[in-house]
Amino acid sequence: HAIIAQFPARFGTYHEPFLGSGAVMACLAPARAQGSDSFAPLIEIFQALRTDPRRLKDWYGERLAFYHAGERAAQYAAIRARYNATPNGADFLFLCRSCYGGVVRFRRRDGHMSTPLGAHEPMPLTSFARRVDLWAERLKGADFTVMDYQLAMERARPGDLVYCDPPYWSTTGYGVPFELAEYDRLAALAKTMAGKMIVSVN
Repeated sequence: HAIIAQFPARFGTYHEPFLGSGAVMACLAPARAQGSDSFAPLIEIFQALRTDPRRLKDWYGERLAFYHAGERAAQYAAIRARYNATPNGADFLFLCRSCYGGVVRFRRRDGHMSTPLGAHEPMPLTSFARRVDLWAERLKGADFTVMDYQLAMERARPGDLVYCDPPYWSTTGYGVPFELAEYDRLAALAKTMAGKMIVSVN
């Protein structure tokens, strides 16, 4: 809510080129929105939420059942290994809900997810299903695309709002470093883009 309080009262299409968790967009619940990210498994989750919420619930339910069918650390490790071998939205969804602290980390040397299992129990399927329904309603005006942030920003038209929350400087986002030069690139784009832009810098 603190971020949204900085937004203008009126704008056209809302754009979020670094979608991440989607929390800002879900809180805003815009009538028209374009959410994008360069990380395909993440966007696969949001595309399923938008077009087939039942599939999202099935993904989570299947992995939750597998997780409870054996020793939980070993089951979690198996899901993580499968994801690292073939990155996909279904496995990534469950890993995000069950990893330590809910913070997904990727090794710089190979881009593999390395976060261990969390101490908490994953969310029950019934609770997860209710959250899916809530988010599907709040994001019904959005479309989601795998896209570089420059291309996403260039889609903005006069009157649109672009909110950027890029990765922390010199950290590894999805196994890809976001260096200072990317902030320079972002600043240059802000000078030429058609819509209004707000940036969070942490």
